[in-house]
Amino acid sequence: MNRKNSIIYTWLGVLSAVIILISVNTLVNSYLNSQRLDLTEERMYTISSGTIETLQSIQEPINIKFYFTNRLGENYPPFKLFADRIKTLLKRYEEISDGNLIISTYNPEPFTEIEEQALADNIRGIPLNEQGEYGYFGIRAYNSVDGVEVIPFMDIEREEFLEYDLTSRIFSLSKESKPKIGFIAGLGIDGVLDNQGGAVPPWKIMGQINEFFDVTTLLDYNMDSRELKSIPDDIDTLLVVQPLNLSDQALYTIDQFVLGGGNILLALDPSTTVAAGIQYDQKMDYILENWGLKIMPELVAGDLKLARPAQVGDRGERVYNNYLALIGVTSEYINQDDPIVSGLDLINITTAGVIERLPDHKTEITDIFTTSEQSTLIGKEEVKDNPDLNKLLREFEASNNKYSLSVRVKGSAESVIENLELENIPTYSEAQHIQNGSVNAIIVTDVDFLEDQFWVNIKEYFGEDLLTPFANNATFIVNALENLSDSSTLATLRARGVMDRPFVLINDLQLQSETIFRDKERSLANEMAALQNRMRELEQKAGGSVMLGQSDLDAFNEFREKAQNVQKELRAIKLELAQELEALNNAIKISNMAGIPILFLAFGILYWAIRKYKISRSAQKD
Repeated sequence: MNRKNSIIYTWLGVLSAVIILISVNTLVNSYLNSQRLDLTEERMYTISSGTIETLQSIQEPINIKFYFTNRLGENYPPFKLFADRIKTLLKRYEEISDGNLIISTYNPEPFTEIEEQALADNIRGIPLNEQGEYGYFGIRAYNSVDGVEVIPFMDIEREEFLEYDLTSRIFSLSKESKPKIGFIAGLGIDGVLDNQGGAVPPWKIMGQINEFFDVTTLLDYNMDSRELKSIPDDIDTLLVVQPLNLSDQALYTIDQFVLGGGNILLALDPSTTVAAGIQYDQKMDYILENWGLKIMPELVAGDLKLARPAQVGDRGERVYNNYLALIGVTSEYINQDDPIVSGLDLINITTAGVIERLPDHKTEITDIFTTSEQSTLIGKEEVKDNPDLNKLLREFEASNNKYSLSVRVKGSAESVIENLELENIPTYSEAQHIQNGSVNAIIVTDVDFLEDQFWVNIKEYFGEDLLTPFANNATFIVNALENLSDSSTLATLRARGVMDRPFVLINDLQLQSETIFRDKERSLANEMAALQNRMRELEQKAGGSVMLGQSDLDAFNEFREKAQNVQKELRAIKLELAQELEALNNAIKISNMAGIPILFLAFGILYWAIRKYKISRSAQKD
């Protein structure tokens, strides 16, 4: 009888569980359909405050046409998953905008009017088959005043940037005008003509800047700086990148603009990699010193902890080694209290200068990002052309200092007029001259970090470049300009999608290994230098011709044997480290693959044991 009741209770329990499951599912679909639970570390599926602010600020309707060929999803399921996520996100956008965002969805099948419409809207197709049929996956957004934004193809590799890609287009369409930026540069980052008369395209960073700002070039590499006599009244922020050959007139114009209440972002590099070590015009130091700081002219920053791998030659093979001057600044050394870099994970820089605060400076100077304590100063001549990466590592000694690489400067400062020749400044007027004013500036001591290779992967698709950032370099620049222009709606949103999550234990092992290698190599080099000095002394005493004594020969042989032993020891250490790292990596992989199944198995065994115990106790009572 008990067994029969037990079976009945079991089936009743199963039936009750099914009923509860169906009821909960119905309840969720009916009343909680718009609710989301986001457990990702970067809150990738939570709509940001910047997006909400943008959507709620829309004054006139914006139309969004979403094109997706269903057969494309059948051929390639990841496309369907991505498309479903886009539809869900657009639906949420529509709700938040209170009807000011109008969404329409289309399924452009081959040889239909909708396909013709997609093509007219500049949506790019990809082949569905070998019969010349195409599928489409793109977005066209437009407003009532002929403003248009198009994403020709939704690149699945940019899924982590989806919210930014959508919101930035809506943001552009919702604004009547963009903030105006004045641009001054000594390098051709906005495009140049080469020696053959061909055009070298702008760096991709300029496209990111132009997306949010109306940029006016005031002075570039081939313009006469004496003509920079004023800054237009509608410009309230300057972007100055590696200025060269500045006249007194140009420097004075910049000086007066800042002291008169203008904002400025300065990128000044004491040793550029992309421009053969060219240094910024030293006249800029007059301005920096009046602001209470200077950039060390002959030194660049090196960092063992934050060093990134670079390719070096080794017997004709490709070998990668950490390059001290190629620094990936991680969130630990980025000022998370500063809104322009809050949430940023990685900024890549190379051969960057070091900012030094001057004694008794009156301005407020705050770090934006720095090196780690495992850093040093390197002579800039050592990083020109083809630097010896192994030599830099071998000679590295940590300073235990965090060096400033980017700072924010605020406060009162004086004009640089005393350092200039008045006869070279035709616009100078004593009545209009500003001797004291308030500075609002951001300074970064690198220019190379703006170049494509340091922050973005570029993939060409049907003649159009698809960009996937792997570092926050562009985000830093655009956020800084927005902050200076008093417009930072999308700052938090741009930080998403780029994540740098190193394995701390692995990195510590690598750092420990490099330290051991460096100490051993330095010891060997010192002994070799001492022996060479001994040989030179003997040769000098004998007038350049000497027969080595037995003691000298023994010393030489002993050293050679010791050198071989040290090399063997280094190889053994390297092998041991590699084995430790491999074991650690394997353990991580196993835990990732088997962790959840093992956890479920453990719960299953525990449940079985408890149930068996209860049944046993029940049987004993009966």
